[in-house]
Amino acid sequence: MNSDLRAFVREALGRGIAREDIRRELITARWRSDEIDAALDEWVDGGLPLPVPRRKAHLSAREAFLHLLLFATLYVAAFDTGAIAFALIGRWLPDRAMTPFGADPRLEGLRWAVAGLMIALPVFLYTNRLIAGAIAREPEQRGSGVRRWLTYLTLFVAALVLIGDFMAVVRGLLSGELVPRFLLKAAVVAAISGIVFRHYLDDLRRDESETPGAARAGAWLARTGVAAMIVAGLAGLIAVGTPGRARTRQFDLLRVEALQKLSTRVETFQSQEGRLPAALAELRSPAPGRAGAGDPLDPLTRAPYEYARTDSTHFTLCAVFAAEDSLGPGGGLDPFWKHHAGRHCFGFGVRRALPALP
Repeated sequence: MNSDLRAFVREALGRGIAREDIRRELITARWRSDEIDAALDEWVDGGLPLPVPRRKAHLSAREAFLHLLLFATLYVAAFDTGAIAFALIGRWLPDRAMTPFGADPRLEGLRWAVAGLMIALPVFLYTNRLIAGAIAREPEQRGSGVRRWLTYLTLFVAALVLIGDFMAVVRGLLSGELVPRFLLKAAVVAAISGIVFRHYLDDLRRDESETPGAARAGAWLARTGVAAMIVAGLAGLIAVGTPGRARTRQFDLLRVEALQKLSTRVETFQSQEGRLPAALAELRSPAPGRAGAGDPLDPLTRAPYEYARTDSTHFTLCAVFAAEDSLGPGGGLDPFWKHHAGRHCFGFGVRRALPALP
């Protein structure tokens, strides 16, 4: 607050000048109404000859920590909610025209987002409850400088996200991405940033006006946002499945990766020897004495994979899978590695080696 304005208001109140007269003269001097109200609100009219200063809440290190933690967890929860929604939209509406590396067969991105939301959202709600209780005990904390700065920073970030979201909509349309798919993503980002922006904007207005309607609107938006985060988290949990299912899928993925490496080694053998190996035992291990992804054994049962020559240029590799369609490298856009539960064989073909020139 301007020190001259504060000193003038204190002196005028001390001389017994009415608040309305002080306000009128300051408006004539081109001071803003919010500045005048803030200066007048610092003093209480009592029975003393001098105005009584109103108590101000000084933000402690603990309160600053709580506010920083509140907004940090809000950012994490909002971002992970959007990440979960993006992953689900990508699964429901796959776009083969986009880069195939965008697919995540291991669902690692979705798992990280679900884990982040599961941690950040409870911390945010608990921290928000602590801050709300402190404000209820000391309403002066609503005027905390750190709280206002972080609130305006959140509004700024939400506004930038909204602007970037609509720019991305236009870019997506121009780049040829599926219109329904990208519009759903844009709607998710707009909804998240819009709820955050509107909630904290109403919160600031409520601090300034103390109107009950603003409080009800802010509470309704807060409940809507938290409910959306909870729904997104549950949908993400359903999509990633149980830990047991994830472990089963991981073993199947290792089997697919091992079969792919085995097929490469068979093709390398054929190019060097001019024929397909009669058995996997003919293959030279890339790392003798070491077991790993290239070792021709099942990662769980340690049983060897099945290999058979179909003819001079074709062969098959078989494995026993625990679940259906646990895709390996190439992701969900490569149908070659699709399989059913149980024993499944993949067929391969290699070119016959050309005879050497005389």
